This record gives sequence, structure tokens and C-alpha cells, in this order.
Amino acid sequence: MLQPQHGKEKRLPFSISAMYSAGNMSSQFLQWAFVTYLVYYYSPPDKNGQLLPIGITTAVVAIGRFLDGFIEPLTGYWSDRMNTRWGRRIPFLLFAGFPMCLLFTLLWFPPFAPNTTGMIIWLVAISTLFWFCITLVFCPYLALLTEIAHTSSERIFLSQLMQVFLFVATGLIMYMPTLFEPIRENPQMFVIIGVLALVSIYTTAFGVPEKKLTKKREPEEAYSLIEALKWTFTNKAFLVYVISSLFLLLGFQTVLNGMIYIVTVMLGRPESELILFFGIILVSTVISFLIIQKLSAKYTKKFTYSLCILLLGLTLPLAYFLGWDSLFGLSTYHVACVVFFFLGFPVAGTVSLGLPIIADIADYDATITGRRREAIFYGAQGMLQKYTIALTYVIQGFLFSRYGYSSDNFLGIQLLGPVTGAFVLVGFVIFLFYPLNERTLKLDPVGFAKFRKNK
Repeated sequence: MLQPQHGKEKRLPFSISAMYSAGNMSSQFLQWAFVTYLVYYYSPPDKNGQLLPIGITTAVVAIGRFLDGFIEPLTGYWSDRMNTRWGRRIPFLLFAGFPMCLLFTLLWFPPFAPNTTGMIIWLVAISTLFWFCITLVFCPYLALLTEIAHTSSERIFLSQLMQVFLFVATGLIMYMPTLFEPIRENPQMFVIIGVLALVSIYTTAFGVPEKKLTKKREPEEAYSLIEALKWTFTNKAFLVYVISSLFLLLGFQTVLNGMIYIVTVMLGRPESELILFFGIILVSTVISFLIIQKLSAKYTKKFTYSLCILLLGLTLPLAYFLGWDSLFGLSTYHVACVVFFFLGFPVAGTVSLGLPIIADIADYDATITGRRREAIFYGAQGMLQKYTIALTYVIQGFLFSRYGYSSDNFLGIQLLGPVTGAFVLVGFVIFLFYPLNERTLKLDPVGFAKFRKNK
């Protein structure tokens, strides 16, 4: 059985931290572009230019995410059991990185006529294969964090550095429409995004020497995928965290899906102004990182993460009022700037503490089971996240189809605020029952296991 680590760990060099974090740009380039533009690209508000009706587009995207969910635990199990001269995680980045970027590029060049069966089949096939490759790359990528960063503070720092690179990628994606507007007539923008994603993921694949950075592992007894999933889903800390995070994702992701509609329809701004509103969120988020780190050090990750979920759940419903002509004497444009700025703090906490919390859970699991199974936790979470993300498109499609998403009737877009805020607040209540913090991680694992058994 593994024993708790004592003493000071050798700090991860900043150059390695940067090259690892650069890989997160690839995730953001591809996933953010998909989430922000794909539904809008295939189903714009102007129905005369649609490639597919919005109900079909959102359903097709949901199908792809649902099917992809089955790949997550398989990838996690495969990665945890792999043993190569490059390590357990890097081979996935090397061999699935190029197909991932190629499939992303193909999404924006459908060879079939609008509103045909061929168009539907194309979108189902390419989007599903794309998400399969995303999983093959980023499930092992995230698991690598736990193995190369060994202390809580180092994991929070690395997670925040990942977000800095993520914000750079987001800024580039948001800026590109100013060069390629209207994007539906300039799909070459997505070719550039695919190339940037390939460069960033290979920066990690070739720049992070996994074998040198990870601790030598003792041989483990073989175990099946079913056993691994059973151990994972009987871990109370993981269950509470992951269920809470799914409600958080259900809320926040649904808003992200509709952001381009909020900007172009509710606020009546051009596509190119997406960068302005996301820029406000990013600046506020970066400013908040230092506060998040200090709060986590003074209190616990549980306290800080809970606070951020609560604030996010209370802020999102304000998006409803962006459909009004004015609020408290301010134009909705200025109200939107204020709302997006206040989103920065809770976003900073949720994006920078989620990975360290999973790392804590994986560490604690290792002290109890004697096995390092980082990827299966990320895989199990990823599987459930894919189903949740699929549901966000169903929710978006329902709200838009039922209540409207045009400039004449955009109640469906307005309802994104209160509906998503309610989901996030449910996640907050659930996370209050999270049982693990820095103190319990330091308890003698044998004694704690005995206490749990007696209880």
C-alpha cells in the first residue's frame, strides 16, 4: 500500500509547467470554437442561410457527445494500465493529436447540400469522431497533472497557469471574427484554429518528459475496468464532487452555448464584439486568481470552491435582464459589461480548483487502495460530463425552439440566465456535503479506513 509522502518535494521547473499548460490551449482552441460557433454556423438566426434547423443541429451535437461518453472510462482505464518508454499519458497525445485537429477542421467544410440527410450524417459522424479523439488526448493529459505536480499549492499554481494559456487561446478565438467576419463565409478561420491546436498539444507531447517527472511505480495486480469503475463510484468524495460539478457544468455550459446569441441577438452587437465581453470576463478572472490562491491557502479548497459556485449561481440569472432596454438607468450594453465582470471571480475559482480537487481525491484513493488510478477518475468524470454537455444542447434547443431566439422574439435566450443559475445553485447545495479537505488528506490512511469501517 502506498504511504503518505512527507518532506519537501522537488519543485516542478517553470519551463515544464509552461509546456504542460500550453497543451490546454489546444483543448480551448477546439472545444471553445466548437461550443461557440458550431450551432451558430449550422443554424444562424437567419433561417434562410441555415445548413440545418436548430433543433436538428443541437440534437445531432448532443448525440455525438453522448456516444463519446462511453470512451472516457475506457481511455482512463487504458491510460492507467499503459506502460511505455514515453510513459502512460504522452503516447495518447502523440498519436491522437493529429486526427483530433483534422476532424475539427472537416466540421466546417460539409460536402453536402443544406437540409439534407447527407448533411445530418456528416455532422453526426465527424463530430462524434472528433469528440472521440478529444477524449483520447485530454483524459490522459489531465491525469498527467496529478503525477507531475505533487503538492496542493503546486497543483493550484499549475491549474491556474493552464487557465492563463486557456485565456490566451480564448482571446485569439474571440479576436479571429474581426478578421474573418462573417465567419460563415470565411471557414478558413477554423483551419487556422486547427493548426494552432496541433502546435499547442505537441508542445506538451514533446516538451514534457513524463518518465523523468513521475515517481517510479511498483508493479500492481491486474484489475478489470468494471472493478476500476466500482472503486471510483464508491468513493464518497468523488461522488459528491462529480455530481455537484455536473450541475455546475449543466448551468455554465448552457450559457456558453448561447453566448453568441446573447451578444448578436439580445444586445444587437456584431459577432466581432464577442471578444470584448469575453475579454471582460478574462481580465476579471486573471485578477481573481491571486485571491483564489490566498483563500484556498487560508481556508480550504472546499470553502473557496463552494463560495465560487454560490456566486456563479447568483450571477447567471442577471443575464435575463440583458434583454431589457435599460436597467437602473443604465443601457443593457453597460449592464452586460458589469455582469460579465462579476462572473470573473466565480469562474476563476471553479476552473482553477476543480483539477486540484480531483488530484486530492486520486491521492487519497491511492493511500486506501495502493493503486495510482488518476486517469480513471478523470475518465469517469469526463463520461458524465459528456452526457451533461449533450443535455445542455437539448436544453438550448428546447428553449430556443419553444420561446424564440430571433431579434423579434428572444425570450428563449433570456431564459438561459435563470434556468442555468438554478442548476448551479443545486450544485452548490450538493457540494456542501463534500467530505475531503487538506486535513483529512493528512490523516493516517489505515486509521481513517478503520474508522470508516467501524462507522
